[in-house]
Amino acid sequence: MTTNPMTTVPGAVEHHARTRPDALAIQHGEVRVGYAELNERANRLARVLLANGVRRQDVVAVHLARSVEWVVSMLATLKAGAVCMSLDPKAPAERTARAIGLTGPPVVLTSASGAAQLSARAARVLVVEEALAAPGTDTGDPGIAVGPADLAFAMHTSGSSGKVKIVLAQHSWLTHGVSQGVAVNRTGPADRGSWLAPTGAGISVHEVCMLLWAGASTHIAEPEVVASPAALREWLLDHRITQTFVITPVGEVLQSLDWPRDCSLRLMTVGGDKLNHWAPEGLPFEVTVSYGSLEAFQIANSLYPWESRCTAATATAADRAAAPPVGRPLPGVRVHLLEEDLAPVAEGAMGEVWVDSPALALGYLADPALTADKFRPNPFGAPGSRLYRSGDAGRLRADGVLEHRGRIDDVVKIRGHRVEVGEVEWALGRHPDVARVCVVGVREEGQSQLVACLVTRGPVTPAELRSHAVRHLQEFMVPVAYVLLDRLPLNTSNKIDRLSLPPADWRKWRPAQPYREPRGEVPRGLAGLYSELLAVDRVGADDNFFELGGDSLLAARLQNRIDGLFGVKVALRDLMAAGTLEELAGQVTLRRADNSGGEALPPIVRRNR
Repeated sequence: MTTNPMTTVPGAVEHHARTRPDALAIQHGEVRVGYAELNERANRLARVLLANGVRRQDVVAVHLARSVEWVVSMLATLKAGAVCMSLDPKAPAERTARAIGLTGPPVVLTSASGAAQLSARAARVLVVEEALAAPGTDTGDPGIAVGPADLAFAMHTSGSSGKVKIVLAQHSWLTHGVSQGVAVNRTGPADRGSWLAPTGAGISVHEVCMLLWAGASTHIAEPEVVASPAALREWLLDHRITQTFVITPVGEVLQSLDWPRDCSLRLMTVGGDKLNHWAPEGLPFEVTVSYGSLEAFQIANSLYPWESRCTAATATAADRAAAPPVGRPLPGVRVHLLEEDLAPVAEGAMGEVWVDSPALALGYLADPALTADKFRPNPFGAPGSRLYRSGDAGRLRADGVLEHRGRIDDVVKIRGHRVEVGEVEWALGRHPDVARVCVVGVREEGQSQLVACLVTRGPVTPAELRSHAVRHLQEFMVPVAYVLLDRLPLNTSNKIDRLSLPPADWRKWRPAQPYREPRGEVPRGLAGLYSELLAVDRVGADDNFFELGGDSLLAARLQNRIDGLFGVKVALRDLMAAGTLEELAGQVTLRRADNSGGEALPPIVRRNR
């Protein structure tokens, strides 16, 4: 039986094998495989799986790195009517063991080097190269009917706790996502796409299957190429890649490199984390940003910048003054911005992104509580339809375009104000010397504070960063500390690992400041006020009020104390922008000189604490 090519990805491959048998499907180094050969290999391996007891809707684990064999194994699993679970061989052994333990696959497909790692964890381990080389196996289509409601993938992901979650996705989910992706990206048989993501990442499924659906060719990059943006740029040029998906940190570096005007690349999609910077003007290719968190994307397959592109060609000056938007939902998909009780937020307000899609994933394996929390009955749709709770924060612009505002769990309450750390990160990221930034909330004495962890591309001080923040943010949104790091830690999904950032006791990360004694009446008076408000024993002329532990609330108290002690008013924003005690003393002195009716400076009295 031949599968309808418009129903499943294996059906699309079968269609290309009949109509364009010699067209290039996959290239890995010098190895080139056409669509007819790819289909025959997948058929042969599918029959091996069936002969080894794999039944319809069993989970088959594919424990392989990026390779032709991975694509063959994925297609073979689907052709056998089974469910593919892709495992990254470089993932921690414990994580792999937990995923296998949750799903209980009767067969694991792996390489010769991977077989020894897995022999104790599965009923049967098959080495793909050996299975394909076995003589006498039929290469015809196995003829197993697969429908849209059948499960296709079991994709594992992890939350902040590290717990493995298995997302169950049907063929309808896969075909909806890849067919819409082909339409959005205008992908066709002449396209040459890259495959850079780890095999354990859900984006690999989308990336490879989208290219197979379109009849394009997939080109596999080696790990050392993926690890170096400069090397990746050369690889993309040498292999005449026309479209590529890269994680956000790599994409931002790639966009800053020089590109020849006649390069083949026409589309770069970045995702996995929010985009901090607009693409530079003058790039010879389009840049798009995929929606929010990868888990939300792989479950909902719903949001893509299909109408508004993140490019120099389409972005106005007003666009570039704000964060790059996500775009609009794919056709047939609706997005709702809701409060916790599922009530819609006010027009233009931030809310949690809930997705109403015809092709949501089924849910989480063996976790009914999580499934019930993330997939809710849809109060806005037809009876029986569901909404997916993404956990992402968003805001709809007046023109209907969605802005991604980070994660709901990254929202921090500062003295009653709801602060989106993504907005703070966006403001700091506009500083020309800031390469990457992550803002976290810390609790101290019952109050929340914001701390910015940054990677810089040039010499910049925390005081300069604070001054920049003050110019672009409301006072309660200005971080109290700026921690300069060589790099931001990443987790296995290449997202910023917030749990590995500096500890909540951020003062330990404050660079030591050589002490310089305040000289003069005003500097000494300010030092006394700093000492009293911040409970520190010694304050130097080069100390910064906020780096010593001050916040905007204490700054307001300092503002009143300055008025009472010196008879002058200093604006709160000016006080926050002052880099050092000496700079603030200069402002106070100038204001006293301008105040012709000012009284003499009262004596400074150091109060006991």
